[in-house]
Amino acid sequence: MNNTVIKYTFNENAWITKLLYKPLLNVLMLLYAYIPGHDLGVAIIALTLIIRAILFPSYLGTLRSQWALKKIQPKLDEIKKLHQDDKTKQSQEMMKIYQEHKVNPLGSCLPLLIQIPILFALYRVFSVGLTTDSLTHLYDWFPRVPEAINPTFLAFTNISALQVNLAHPNMYLAIIAGVSQLLQSWLTTKFQPMQGEGMAKMINMQMLYLFPVMTGFIAWSLPAALALYWIATTVFTILQQLFVITPVGRKLIEK
Repeated sequence: MNNTVIKYTFNENAWITKLLYKPLLNVLMLLYAYIPGHDLGVAIIALTLIIRAILFPSYLGTLRSQWALKKIQPKLDEIKKLHQDDKTKQSQEMMKIYQEHKVNPLGSCLPLLIQIPILFALYRVFSVGLTTDSLTHLYDWFPRVPEAINPTFLAFTNISALQVNLAHPNMYLAIIAGVSQLLQSWLTTKFQPMQGEGMAKMINMQMLYLFPVMTGFIAWSLPAALALYWIATTVFTILQQLFVITPVGRKLIEK
C-alpha cells in the first residue's frame, strides 16, 4: 500500500503545534512503537481511550450541569410563563435561579469547545504525522524512533480485504463513523429527551439525522485515520452514556 500522504506546512511556534500536535504525535508514536504488532489503527484506538479518560472529568461536569438544569427546569418554565411578555425581566429572573443553584447554563458546551482544537491537531497528525519526515517532531527523549510508519490498519490479519490504509480516505470507515454517530445521537435522546417546542424541537430532530450524515461525508473526505478516531470516540462515548445510567454512574452525577 502507498505510504505517502498530503504534505502540510504549519507554524512550528503556533500554540496548537506546541501544546497539542507534538504531544499527540509523540504519544501516538509511543503507542505505535510499543504495542505488539506495530499497528497504527490499534495505536489510534489506544490514543482515543487516553484522550477520553483525560476528558472524562469535563464530561462528568457536563452531565452534572444537565442534571442540575433538569431539577430547576420547573422553576424556569414558571418564569417563562410569568414574564412571557417581558424578555428582559425573564432573563434576569432566570439568571437569579442559575446563580442561586450555582448552575452554568453553558456548562454543557465545554467538552465540545475542548475537542475542537484536539480535532484540528489530530487532523495535522493524521495528514502529515504519518510520514517519515514527521519523525523529526519527536521529542529528544523519545525511547524508540520507528524507521518508517506503516499506515495499514489490521495488517497483522494478513487478509487484504480487511486492511485499510489510514493515510487515505476510506468509504467503509466513513459509513461506520456516520452509523455510530447516529446510534450515539439516538441514545442521547433516549437518556435526555429533546428540549424545546414547535420549530425548535423539529430542528433538533432534523439535526439528529443530519449530523451523522455530515459526519460520514466529512470522514470520507479525510484520512481514514481521522474516521477511525471518530468511530473510537463515538464508541467510548456510548459506553460512557451506558455507564452513567448505572447506580454507580448516577451517584457520580448526583453528587
